[in-house]
Amino acid sequence: MQSNVIRTALIALRILIIVLGCMWVVSAINSDDPNGPVESLVNLNLYTGAVCVLAILGFGLFHFAQKLATNPKRAMGTLIGFVIFFLAGLIAWSMADTTVTSAMVAGGATVTEGDVKIADASIQFIYILGILALLSILVVEGKSILKNWL
Repeated sequence: MQSNVIRTALIALRILIIVLGCMWVVSAINSDDPNGPVESLVNLNLYTGAVCVLAILGFGLFHFAQKLATNPKRAMGTLIGFVIFFLAGLIAWSMADTTVTSAMVAGGATVTEGDVKIADASIQFIYILGILALLSILVVEGKSILKNWL
């Protein structure tokens, strides 16, 4: 019963997101200001990213507290994951460039050094997380192969 309610709520949420997206596209096509839709999309992207980060932190902290209460040794893995995640973010932020090029402002958009730093840090963060994911897959699969081979 409860799973049907959750499934129905998720379907309704998907439909709402699709309808709102269609309305946004139609309003962007009919807009007189060519930069307006792009700026609103960038803002929407930033807000969505913030919500995703809050959800990740919320669920992560919930599961960490749950593991800490039931199995403290397994909670250390979650804590190590949080530390690596935040270190990757700090590394990406420190590597980010703040140079505003002429191509960025060619269309008449207002671009600040902070905007460039956020965008560059986000891209660097995705690259770092991708590399970490590949490394973790290689380590786990390598251990599995060695375990079965030896």
